[in-house]
Parts: sequence; structure tokens; C-alpha cells
Amino acid sequence: MQKKQLPHVVDAKKRAKEKEQILLSFLSTEIFIDLANLKLLLDINANTNAYSFLRKMIKLGYIIKHKYDGNIVNISVWGITQRGLLALSFSDNLKNVFEPSKLNFTNINHRLMIQRTRIYLDIKKGWTGWIDSREMNKKNRPSALVTSPKNVVFALEAEWQLKTPLRYRAIIKNHIQAIEEKHWAHVIFIVNDENTRQHLDNRLKNMKYIQKSEQRFPYERYQKYISIFTINEIKNLIHD
Repeated sequence: MQKKQLPHVVDAKKRAKEKEQILLSFLSTEIFIDLANLKLLLDINANTNAYSFLRKMIKLGYIIKHKYDGNIVNISVWGITQRGLLALSFSDNLKNVFEPSKLNFTNINHRLMIQRTRIYLDIKKGWTGWIDSREMNKKNRPSALVTSPKNVVFALEAEWQLKTPLRYRAIIKNHIQAIEEKHWAHVIFIVNDENTRQHLDNRLKNMKYIQKSEQRFPYERYQKYISIFTINEIKNLIHD
């Protein structure tokens, strides 16, 4: 006679399988993830539990680990394999596998910031219609587009490192054009901390004007379409 499993054992196995599918589904588009974003995505509190889960996924051949060396700190990420893609419960629209050599320290940090924003808004807070820059045809595309619960489209710009004032003038000009053409309604710049927010705010205000055709328009005219939030503020963002 086949032994019956205790209900809590069955439930635990079911939850573990669900976590596998959530991670693999996320990685089918994001390719890789770090420990902090993994814990947020899967609602895991303890590092020990997260590492245990990751070791299991590596043993199954679904993911691989790679460490990138920075000047001050190192970053460890876990990326999806072909076997991981095939383990998804759906098989259409399969994406690329993780290739460590195609990434560097800077673009990894930028990507992880976008990921965290996506987890906060698109996955945890019910914002919808997430479109990553990699899916857009537009040349001067934002980091992502997302639609608030009030059905307003926001363009997101993840700023891991600040750009030159000249570059921001071009970025804002492109956003204003997109807003006037009703591609999106508002722009959110996302930065790491309050200090960076102040520097970015000053950099934008110091532009003074936006050049359109042969005319110059004061930046203050468009400031209402621009917001700057730290990554920690994004988790509590509400569209009033």
C-alpha cells in the first residue's frame, strides 16, 4: 500500500515548485538576478533560506552563479540556463540564456535597479503593462514603461550613474516629445539615494531651457511631467 504524505509535506512541495516557476518565469525575460532581488521576488526573509533555494536550483541545472568584481564591492548573480528555460510550465516566447561574458559591473547594477523597480510596481503593487526597453523599437527609449492602477502610462529611467547635463537635455527633450505625442504621460527618474536625487534635480534645473525646433522653452514649463524617486521610495509609490 502506498504511504500517504502528510498535508504539510505536500503543501511545502507545492510552494517550492511555485517558487521555482516564479523565478524561472522572471528569469526568462530578466536573464539574471541577485540575492536581494531574489528575496524580494519570492518573499524570502533569511539569507540562509535564499541560498538553500539557489543551491537546489543550481543542482537541478536551472541556473548558474557568476561573480563580477568591482573596484570596491563584488556582485554575485544567478542566471538562467537552457535547462531552466525548458523547465518552465510554458514554452512559448523563450528568451536568451545567461552569458556572463556579455555583462559588466556597471550594466549589471543598472539592470538590477530596473528589476527591483519592476518587482515593486509590476509584481507587488499591481501596476500593469510592463514593457522593458529591450522590447521597444524607439531609438531614444526609456528603461521601461509601466501603467499605473489609474491607467496612466509612466516612463521609467533608472539612473545608476548620473549623465552629463547635455545628455539630460536630450533625454528630457525626447520625453517631452513622447508626452506630447501621448506615448506616455509622465517620467520617473529612479536613483539610489537622496544625495543622488539632489544632484540630478540640480542638473535638470540648471538646464534652464529645452530646445524645440528653433525655439527655447523654459524647463519649468515641463517640470510637472518629471519626478525623481529613490529606489526605496518606489516600493511605497502610489499614483494619487
